[in-house]
Amino acid sequence: MKHFVSSLARACARHRWLTIAAWVVAVGALFTTAYIVGPALQDDLEVTGSDSQVAADLLEGDGGTEGDTAPTSRIVLAGADLRAQADVVDGVVEGLEAVTGETIGNPLDDPAAATRAGTLAEGGDALVLTVSGDPKEEGRAWQEDIDTALDPARDAGLEVAISAPLGTQLDRAGGVNSELVGVVAALIVLFFALGSALAALAPVATGIIAVAGGVGSVWLLSHGFTISESAVTLAIMIGLGVGIDYTLFLLSRFRSALSEGEDPVEAAATTGHTAGEAAMMAGITVAICALGLVISGVEFVAWLGYATAMVVLVAVAATLTLTPAVLAAIGHRALARRERRGTRAARSTDTEGAEPSATPQARRGAWERLAPRLTRHPVIAGLSAVIVLVVLSLPTLSLQFGQSSAGDALPGSNQRESFDLTAQYWGAGENAPLLLVAEGGEAQLPDWQRLAADVAAREDVAAVSPPVPRDGVVTMQVTPTTGPSEEETAALVAALRTEVIPASAVDAHIGGAVATRIDLSDRISERLPWLIGIVIAASMVLVAFTFRSILLPIKAALCNLLSIAAAFGVLVWVFQEGHGVELLGLDGPMPIDPYVPMMLFAVLFGLSMDYEVFLLTSMRQAWLRDRDARAATTRGLAETGGVISAAAIIMIAVFVSFTFDTNPVIKVFGVGLAAAVLVDATVIRLLFVPAVMTLLGRAAWWWPRGRRVPGDGYRRRLPQP
Repeated sequence: MKHFVSSLARACARHRWLTIAAWVVAVGALFTTAYIVGPALQDDLEVTGSDSQVAADLLEGDGGTEGDTAPTSRIVLAGADLRAQADVVDGVVEGLEAVTGETIGNPLDDPAAATRAGTLAEGGDALVLTVSGDPKEEGRAWQEDIDTALDPARDAGLEVAISAPLGTQLDRAGGVNSELVGVVAALIVLFFALGSALAALAPVATGIIAVAGGVGSVWLLSHGFTISESAVTLAIMIGLGVGIDYTLFLLSRFRSALSEGEDPVEAAATTGHTAGEAAMMAGITVAICALGLVISGVEFVAWLGYATAMVVLVAVAATLTLTPAVLAAIGHRALARRERRGTRAARSTDTEGAEPSATPQARRGAWERLAPRLTRHPVIAGLSAVIVLVVLSLPTLSLQFGQSSAGDALPGSNQRESFDLTAQYWGAGENAPLLLVAEGGEAQLPDWQRLAADVAAREDVAAVSPPVPRDGVVTMQVTPTTGPSEEETAALVAALRTEVIPASAVDAHIGGAVATRIDLSDRISERLPWLIGIVIAASMVLVAFTFRSILLPIKAALCNLLSIAAAFGVLVWVFQEGHGVELLGLDGPMPIDPYVPMMLFAVLFGLSMDYEVFLLTSMRQAWLRDRDARAATTRGLAETGGVISAAAIIMIAVFVSFTFDTNPVIKVFGVGLAAAVLVDATVIRLLFVPAVMTLLGRAAWWWPRGRRVPGDGYRRRLPQP
């Protein structure tokens, strides 16, 4: 494989302008096509085989209540005695009708009927207007026109809030471009780390091209599959991080080869031989770990993994082909100015027949001095690392799955205001409606009425609507007394399913957003152990056969689990317990959705394996060269410490930039990923791994006798430790 990667890198470097042009044209055409067609992203959540999915399927067949009608957004107007502001409300309604071209009911036209229907609050201090239309399809101008039509109400001192999906789009339009922040941060770090503007641009350009190709593919696939916006955002986040990291790893080896006197084409080939395979294996590991989310059995969650894997694999392809071409095109300009002077002097001295002097790249500076110290006292270093990891991981023991909702959105956002006003004037349960659905008609209404009476008699139920028969399906809405994130609401759903409905003559199923998320939580709890086992096993097999070691896969899995546990501890401490959430724009603790730990485990395990592969690759090369285990550990740390630190800083900067996103769940992803990379690149790689590798000694590299050593090109036996 090393020979193949090296040959591929040499070919791409020789034909660098053709390779670069091919990538630009291919990715440009793909992304342009996807942009023109437009994404069809949707946040529909379906848990196949669940009770809520049965209810949704029944609704889809009852005349189109689910699939044929356009999405609706609720607009809440609130103020003291709205009937005194009838003229203002009339003006708002007329403005909305002019924008939408549809008739919009005004609750003040018939207050009594509106109060019974729930569109006018008791006391008349708040009302709901409903607009139909998909904001994404209608476009930005339509969204702004709707928002502008509400200005008379704002000018009159009324509180105005818009629910999803329109409110979501308006909130996002006013947010910070997280991707741009991440790219700028990466450029700044790279420039100071590398001392060359062109060298700094190379990793970022590769990362952007990888993300553009991957995201363009996902956008096109969204027309045939249910792919959420969160999946694309997560894919961009991971794609930028790994795309920049892999290119930076190759760039570091390329600069070393140039400093040793190789010409750019041969330096690119050497880079492919020494670092290309490691980058490929690291990317494949991340992709496999992300694909483990398919085990969830939930399309919404599975596409979080599919999208991430697609972008990562495009990043790997770009790293193996585009990066050598870009590096060859940059040539010696990839070195800092002082390094270029040193390289020219070395080449000149070598030409005159003297021994070349050491270049700045050959002198590894701080890491050359630091590495021996880290391996000198392995027991102390290892225990120190374990103590830090245990302290960070302790909050993980109190991790609880919950349901985030619009009530966790940023203060002042449309989603949050709509949620709060609805809870204030109609009750908390109005944000968590449950829909009971069953096959039947008017003949079953007496049974439904008895069921409605039993449900309404419960203390945790605020209201029950009359059962409505339609096209062979009967529906009835149940409004809890508590909100969507409350444990009491989940307990109500469980009680209805296990006690109330089975005792009735109606074979009803419970649907709606709250019930669906409860089913998702149950499904995740059921499948999470399988995901953990399969991801760990697959990654261990890859490490075992890549590095020809029995103990290294066990050590790698242990290190990754420790870093993930620490990251989960940070998430619990910050989001579940609410420490420092104000810095993220939130105003209090928020529940952690069940799919978040599953997604983070899969991605974090793969990302942690990145640094493991980079570090072990260098250690193995030193081990095969000298057969000195301690020296191999020291040399590997000295050679990769700098690039791993720089890569970690870049990845942390990219992940932290996504905490500016308006979606609280994306903030959770950003903090979790950044925390894991920080722990992994410091405590794990600087203390724990060197300590364990030093204590294991030659045993770390033990492998059964008689096998092919990667890169040797022939079969031979290695002496046993």
